Amino acid sequence: MLHTVRRGAAPLLCCFAATLLTAQFAAADSTSPTTATKAGSSQNELWSTQLQFDNNGTPWSTADFAALKAKGINSAELNMPWGSLEPSEGTFSFTELDQELAGASAAGIRLVPIFWQSGWRGSPAPWITDLEVTSTGGTGIAPAWWDLSEQSAYFTYVTTTIKHIARNPGYGGSNLNYGRLDAQWSNNGDGGWAAADIAYFHSTWLPATYGTIANFNTKNGTGYASFDDVPAAVPGAALANVYQDFRQWSVEATYGSLTADIRRFTNTPLYYYFGGHISNAPDIGNLPDVFFNLARRYNVTILEDAAASPGLSLTFASLARAYHVKLAMEWTPTTENLYPTEAAQWLANYAMELPEGGGEDFFIHDGTTKDVVGYPIFTSWLPVLQNISGSYPQQPVAVYIDYSTAWGNASGGSLSSVENAIAALWAGYQSGFAVVTSDELANHADSLSHYRAVLPLNGVDANLTAYQQAGGTLLTSGSQLSQYAPAYAQLTSAHALQVVPATAFNHRSATVTLGEVNAYFGYTGSVTLNPAGLNLVGGTYHVVDALTGNVPAQTTLGDGSVCVPVTMASAQLDQWNVVPGAAPAGTPVPATCPVTSGGSSSVTADAADDPTGAGSGLVFLNVGATGAGADGNLTVTTQGGQAAFETWTTAQTGVGSANAYLQIDPSSQVYTASTVTATVTYWSVAGQGFQVQYDAPSSAYLGGPTVAGSGTGSWQTATVTLTGPQFAEAQNLSADLRLAATNTNLPLYISSVTLAAGN
Repeated sequence: MLHTVRRGAAPLLCCFAATLLTAQFAAADSTSPTTATKAGSSQNELWSTQLQFDNNGTPWSTADFAALKAKGINSAELNMPWGSLEPSEGTFSFTELDQELAGASAAGIRLVPIFWQSGWRGSPAPWITDLEVTSTGGTGIAPAWWDLSEQSAYFTYVTTTIKHIARNPGYGGSNLNYGRLDAQWSNNGDGGWAAADIAYFHSTWLPATYGTIANFNTKNGTGYASFDDVPAAVPGAALANVYQDFRQWSVEATYGSLTADIRRFTNTPLYYYFGGHISNAPDIGNLPDVFFNLARRYNVTILEDAAASPGLSLTFASLARAYHVKLAMEWTPTTENLYPTEAAQWLANYAMELPEGGGEDFFIHDGTTKDVVGYPIFTSWLPVLQNISGSYPQQPVAVYIDYSTAWGNASGGSLSSVENAIAALWAGYQSGFAVVTSDELANHADSLSHYRAVLPLNGVDANLTAYQQAGGTLLTSGSQLSQYAPAYAQLTSAHALQVVPATAFNHRSATVTLGEVNAYFGYTGSVTLNPAGLNLVGGTYHVVDALTGNVPAQTTLGDGSVCVPVTMASAQLDQWNVVPGAAPAGTPVPATCPVTSGGSSSVTADAADDPTGAGSGLVFLNVGATGAGADGNLTVTTQGGQAAFETWTTAQTGVGSANAYLQIDPSSQVYTASTVTATVTYWSVAGQGFQVQYDAPSSAYLGGPTVAGSGTGSWQTATVTLTGPQFAEAQNLSADLRLAATNTNLPLYISSVTLAAGN
């Protein structure tokens, strides 16, 4: 079916620009007619897999959708090809989409179109020609953000399509995106310097923001004659903060305007994808609070990409509760050998989002390796996830992120390691602490006065200073959090097992998901559950295996905590119920619980013993990886007659560092030692050496001694001492330490590494 839409020209662009300004500068009105009525929870829960738009050119059939339904899936997200649905501007072809909607409806599946402006096959439409420009002058991937003609065309494509299908029984809502994929300004770097962007900055944003050029000059200490003279400053240049503010505003204004357009004619479910990580915010504009604030106004579910990251998931779950916005999670695979544990971690994280749970989305059911490995894990665990209810337990403590650097504040805290810091903190202190952001406070979604103590993650800003001056407690170390709120779970060792509870609304029971999330080492130890940390009412409790109904061996400690010995293999999932009363008579009582770490005092990885990198309690990471732009690729080779791992050079990777990353078995004594000796066998050549950089409280990459060697072209052994390590898998690739090559233009050859716990 062909459907033609006629567009006006100048009048539409005039009104369109005015709409964008209204979306940003008018005060939010919760009673506005554009605000959606909240839909029921069953309608909003997305138990989904992504699909390509069709099956290699053939529409998905009723049988295809019935196969999904049989696995417990209720929705399928379709990646929409703009160019196929609107082959020429204003002319639409919905025949195949209508056929798929009919097939989905017949099978009891809801289709959720994913609207991509660019970055996915078929988008943008081929008649879109004005592209973004990066801060370095490169040509981007996405259409120029503020080319108002092209922006209007995309809005018309989205709204026309939704109007056509909104009443179809197979329709389950729409996923809205703008820019490149779900990463906004991401264009082989950043974006926002297209001629249309700069013109809009001068003609519209600056006057609306500052009123007059005199006001601008007063605020910024400049002397420009007109707004046209203000530079579209690139990062690091004078007034870069002004242009960065414009870029971030652009995301908020555009998503807000598109969503408002849709809410004028339908209250069906809407979703925002959030792509990328916390550290990406300054470059690509993926500010979490922008999306949560809009979602709060327009009743949109946030779909968190990369939800296997505990640091990101804890942040998003906390924001969802603060904004009262539904949150769904998606797994985006990264490294093939990590697929099973990544999938387990993603699924184990689900209860974090409660009570604002919006479901889970699998990326992507397409027959590739990640599908073959991950899809069975997802579908086998779906019935378990769908029966979890309650709320992730909250404690009156918080960690705090200053996001001002993403808005252009040069003195704001760095966002580069915040996400890993949250993950590392939680791995060692599994507690219901909140994650609060500076944007969250600006949006009045939360207040620091709600918390007994706050731990700054990237510096102390004005919000934290005011909190402290009002009597609040600022912490200086994550170890202090336990003084103000109990952990709900204590483990024998961190970074192999994660425990994610959902406490019943009456606070008399809890469901606990256990996920073994270390790709290289299993977990042998115990889990101690604290009723106070779970926000349970006072009393006696015991643990029942929710999957089998069996009561495992356990003991009740003096403070009422329940200790259970645990042995789990890598990527294994389990679930417990914490229920009132003492364990039934005859329940085995373990001889020792909690179990203390009794692992090896020495760990080794040797290329000759295992060329995959796996050793005895120590593993080389990224062996065989070939990704450009990676700083940790290792190649298996032979050097001087001996098996070795070879780092890639800058010429091969395009980056300025070259490292061999290693991860330690968390159950070993080395992992918790206060002093560790590292013995490295390496090939010594002139001009090459290495430094052992290890995870410590002050830095994830604390520099140890540098080894130069004799440079004689021979195998040599060096032993260095690592003082005060605090291994927490906080480095790239979830490593605990790395050997950083001194000269990245030469390969570094390593035969073996042995780490031993000091006295």
